[in-house]
Amino acid sequence: MSYSFLPYNAQRTGVRRAPLWSVAAGAIERLFERIEHRRVVRRDLNRLMEFDDRELADIGLSRGELMHAVRYGRLPRHSGQR
Repeated sequence: MSYSFLPYNAQRTGVRRAPLWSVAAGAIERLFERIEHRRVVRRDLNRLMEFDDRELADIGLSRGELMHAVRYGRLPRHSGQR
């Protein structure tokens, strides 16, 4: 009797697992992508923090919205005026 970590029907249907090196390479690639994304967010936030409050108001941002704006884009403006 042999033991396998694959589901019972996976051996019959020809399902193949990815090699370990491929899984490890994908994890390392995702790690570097996250590090790069954090670096870009930090760089952009630092650039916006150099603006004074008046310049930020000109582009429609406040200091409290900077982190959200850098990560996700600006918040939608909901106003009752048309």
